[in-house]
Amino acid sequence: MPKRVIMRADLQGTSSPAAQGVRPFSFGDRQGLGTLLFDAYLGTIDQEEETLEQAHAEIDKTISGEYGVFLPSSSMVVERSGVLHSAALLTRFHDRPFVAFSITSPHSKNQGLARACISAAMAELLDGGDDVFVTTSTLIIRTRPVPEVSDKVSS
Repeated sequence: MPKRVIMRADLQGTSSPAAQGVRPFSFGDRQGLGTLLFDAYLGTIDQEEETLEQAHAEIDKTISGEYGVFLPSSSMVVERSGVLHSAALLTRFHDRPFVAFSITSPHSKNQGLARACISAAMAELLDGGDDVFVTTSTLIIRTRPVPEVSDKVSS
């Protein structure tokens, strides 16, 4: 059964890697983020949106502050050739920066894009005076190894 856990990261000593295409969120990204969210979560345990329109609505709710005050200057995206490939959208939740969404296109997985977005966001938060941020993750406890994870760990 899936379980959500809260994770906390201290921002001391955070530096932003120079990843190609990482930049702060802009309000022109809204449409692309909805599509990215839908594509990234489709068929996963985190999928809650049944339609592309619902995914766009979820992005709009995040930006409008439904999950805490949206932090546009600390939210990062990776854009290449005009297409969003990854994003970390941050809000302020319980007076702490919170990673509301970390999203990567299925076609862009395993390239370090989510890590680059979160690292850039952490550096921006540290520059802005924050010292910690939080996020949640869904954990699934399995009794058998998952083949793709086992292959990565044993390589």
